[in-house]
Amino acid sequence: MPNNPNESDIYEVFTQSGSSTALTHAGSLVSPRRDTAWYLAKETYGRRDDLVTLWVVRRTDMIVSTAEDRDLLAAKTRLPHRQPGFPTARRRDRSALPEVPSAPEHSDPSEHRDDALGADRPELRELWLALADDLFVLGNRLGDRICDYIDLEEALAIGSIGQEAVAHAGTILTLFGFDQAAVDVRFFDRAQAEWQVSRAVEKLTDWPSTVACGLVFAAAVTVLAEQTLALEPDAAQLPAVAAVREEQLVHLDHWRRWARALAAWPETKAEFAHAFAEVTGAAGDLFGADPQGLLAATLHQRLAALVSDSGGAGSRLPGHPLARTAGLGGSTLAHALSQGRTVRDTYAAGVFS
Repeated sequence: MPNNPNESDIYEVFTQSGSSTALTHAGSLVSPRRDTAWYLAKETYGRRDDLVTLWVVRRTDMIVSTAEDRDLLAAKTRLPHRQPGFPTARRRDRSALPEVPSAPEHSDPSEHRDDALGADRPELRELWLALADDLFVLGNRLGDRICDYIDLEEALAIGSIGQEAVAHAGTILTLFGFDQAAVDVRFFDRAQAEWQVSRAVEKLTDWPSTVACGLVFAAAVTVLAEQTLALEPDAAQLPAVAAVREEQLVHLDHWRRWARALAAWPETKAEFAHAFAEVTGAAGDLFGADPQGLLAATLHQRLAALVSDSGGAGSRLPGHPLARTAGLGGSTLAHALSQGRTVRDTYAAGVFS
């Protein structure tokens, strides 16, 4: 009796004809039995060419996009650092411009931007700008650590997280009304005494402390992004805020895996416990722009829950938010500022052309 095929009888076939070629979709076939589908695919799509790999998957087992997903798949939804040409295009554009003048004293690049995120919520703005400074320093620190790894895959991951940390720092400023010149002034022309980074930045010394800092910073940005999405439901900048949150969640997962590994290995357990205690003990000022405010207290509580879920070492995050202090950061901040200014000031015009 002939078989009447249904959707579960359709299989998609993927082939690879050489070890250096990509796996490609070769076509479809109908098979009434799962165990014969692969042999039918071999006879149908592998008769003429030698194959290195043959994949056969039932169509109903595949996760595929639909017409409703087109907006999510569009490149325009991605942050600028995900686009081709970053950061070389950014550097090339900057090198062609005259030297950026120092910002006027007490200037506020966003005070005339009614469409800026959080225009009516100054406490939200201050919290974001403070975290932007922390991300800028973390990104620069991770850039120094890329060459420390024999494991190429981990080096690439650290490089990606560092790049995104710096890019997120710049994205945050633009969301709050800074233009590109003002972003550069804030990151490259401010004296160290004017920065108000978290006390945790000074703990960014070795790899265990870097893991701990990466974890608490990613958790803080995630918490603040989620709160912003709830407080500003009509803001035009919400897609960018959501994108920052999603990428920082990926970073948080990466740092958690490292934290659990360092806390489990006998050789690193004690060292990481000490570093995690120091970093979390100093991270009470992450939401310290307005430590007495209700928003800061709510965010701090959520941060504590995320950090304590890191696995392994115990958190020493204070029970309430602490105020940030200008002029902290020590040699870690000083090195980040020096490196950034060197890159900006010494690239010749057109070097990336």
